[in-house]
Amino acid sequence: MKFILVIACVGLLVLSVSVPSAQAQQELDCNDSNNIGIFLPHPTDCKKYLNCWQGLLIEGSCPLGLYFDLERQVCEAEARVRCKMSDVAP
Repeated sequence: MKFILVIACVGLLVLSVSVPSAQAQQELDCNDSNNIGIFLPHPTDCKKYLNCWQGLLIEGSCPLGLYFDLERQVCEAEARVRCKMSDVAP
């Protein structure tokens, strides 16, 4: 089941490209090859995440009803996710 969720998240990651906040861009340098494949939580939305893809920092969204879990690096049910959003305005 986790494998299917990971595939769904990666598929949505590719489809939902946008420009995240400047703060998130500073936290993850996508020009550094060591950061490829690293996921970060979105600063203002627990249903989203950030990732480096082809040198760009992109924003991805979990499938409907799921939330990003930083510890397990997957989208999960809300009850299984610890999400802390920063106080940064979107």
